[in-house]
Parts: sequence; C-alpha cells; structure tokens
Amino acid sequence: MWLQDDSCMKLIHDSWANKVVGCPMFILQHKLKRLKVELRNWNKISFGNVHNAVLLKQGLLLGIQQTLETASMSDIDGLLCQERIAKEELDQALHCQYLFWKERDKMLWFKDGDKNTSFFHVVVKRRNNSSGIHRLRIDNVVIEDPTLIEEHILDFYKTLYAESISHVQDTNNMKNFIGTYIPELVMC
Repeated sequence: MWLQDDSCMKLIHDSWANKVVGCPMFILQHKLKRLKVELRNWNKISFGNVHNAVLLKQGLLLGIQQTLETASMSDIDGLLCQERIAKEELDQALHCQYLFWKERDKMLWFKDGDKNTSFFHVVVKRRNNSSGIHRLRIDNVVIEDPTLIEEHILDFYKTLYAESISHVQDTNNMKNFIGTYIPELVMC
C-alpha cells in the first residue's frame, strides 16, 4: 500500500539522505529509528485508519444518494457529480482496505505460516474442507452420502474411459487405481 504512493519513496530517500556522524552501526541504527518515526507519522497523515475511511466514504455516498432521491431537478446535476466523486473516493478507500488486509495476511503467513502451528493447521483444514466434493446433484436429486458420491463418480469415469482402460474391470481395481494415481497427479 505504501509503495504505491509516490510520496513514500521520496520520504525514505529524504530521511536516508540526512547525514549522521559515528561508526557505521550507529549510523544505520540512527537512520532506521528516524525513518521508523517519519514513516509512522506519514502513514497517519496519508492513510490514517483505512477502516474508518471506508465507513466515512460509505456514509458520505449514502447521504448524497438519499439527497438525490428528494432533490429538485435543478440540483440533480451537481448531486450526480458529487455522487460520482464519492463513488471514486469510496473505491479508492476500499482498495486501500483490500491492500491492508492482503499485506496483513501475508505478514501472518510469514510469521505463523508453514510452522507446525494452529494457524497453519486451520489454513490447511479450511483448504481441505473446501476442496472436496461434499454434495452432488444427479438428475435434480442432491446426494450427500460419500459412498453414493464415490460410486457415481466411479461409474461416470468408468463409462467415460471404458475403452481406454478396458484392462481395469472390477470396481476394487478401479478404486485402487483412482485412489493411488489420481491424488499423485493432482499433488504435482
């Protein structure tokens, strides 16, 4: 979010260009501390609280739209212009909020990511739950029984590939074939 703002790079450059006297480690430490304070202040001025900004822009747009409903014909042109501007500002605020959450998610993943943590297990469990077939509609009938779903899928692919894999005749071999080779192909 910060790097998309042109003034951020200028602030970093200007802050880093200030001279500091001392040993190299002291210079680095002093410049980093100063840059941290300047970036924090700049963030409050430039972006502020992105969530409050979204709420504020939504309220402003809603107020303009409510005024539009009761406005006279002479005021409509000005209000439509204000509504267009408010929509653009709301879109920009929503984009900033999206970037905020995207960066926050990356930080959490970096911090807690692939370690054997509860965060990692929750992410994997959510991914596994969403990637399975839990319900299947067959001839306008919804089936939720896993064994019936498995049998229907096996029958479908058995008839689809009957000529190409004619050497697999019984269902047990088909289940072993699918259970062994298909997950390996998907995981690659």
